[in-house]
Amino acid sequence: MADYREIYRRTDDGGVQLGASADRWYLYEDHVHLAPHHTEGQLVRFDAELLPFVDNLNRGALAVVDMQNDFCAPGGWTDRSGLDYEACRAAIPGVQRAIDAARRHGMFVIWIYWHNRPDLRNLGAPTLHSFKHRLDQVGIGEELDNGAVLTAGSWGAEMVDELTGYMADDDIHVEKVRMSGFYGTHLDQVLRTQGIQTLYVCGVNADQCVSTTLEDAYFRDYNPVLIADATATSSPAYCKDAVLFNTKQCWGFVTTTEAFANPQPYPTKGRT
Repeated sequence: MADYREIYRRTDDGGVQLGASADRWYLYEDHVHLAPHHTEGQLVRFDAELLPFVDNLNRGALAVVDMQNDFCAPGGWTDRSGLDYEACRAAIPGVQRAIDAARRHGMFVIWIYWHNRPDLRNLGAPTLHSFKHRLDQVGIGEELDNGAVLTAGSWGAEMVDELTGYMADDDIHVEKVRMSGFYGTHLDQVLRTQGIQTLYVCGVNADQCVSTTLEDAYFRDYNPVLIADATATSSPAYCKDAVLFNTKQCWGFVTTTEAFANPQPYPTKGRT
């Protein structure tokens, strides 16, 4: 009987075990198996970088990060700060495709977004400074034409019009007050209680809220997967390039909406 507590154990079919017991992965020459201990349900193989990976669809969820008016709509904070809000809008079609695919897979869709207290008592100076670098720049909680920036109940905190029709009653909403979707939120509890281990992430900004959420997922031993063409940033292009590089080299995997929507069945016979 195999000792699944042995890290780097050789599997019977030529792989190497990473981790131990129920947390183990199997590394092969041409793919990584994230769930060799979960053979029930829909076991599939996704194309990705650095390697394709295999997982059960019922262990995954799609996280949509910060697709809010203040980042992605004309007149929002990004636009009024002189940043490239149109670049953020480039993520919208990909996010729509990713949501459609997640629903076909039977996955939860998790909306993660800024939702600050009107009195700003939840924010410290470093976070406030991230959104107000100049005296004339409007910061979190200050008023723009359509209301207070990224504040609970404001237009700027709402999802962009193109995505409101993609929201369903049983979707999960996670309100945050820092860049990471994990910090000070119930995201970790939601994932654990629902048996979710693999988190497919999309949204904006790739190099800020998306990347910190990916990194915090990795630090908590989740399996982070970045959906590249459903992710954007108002920063220069090299910032997203760096996130893509670091994600596939360190945090997890990088895939596309096409690959996410069309995984291939994976045989289980003979794999131990």
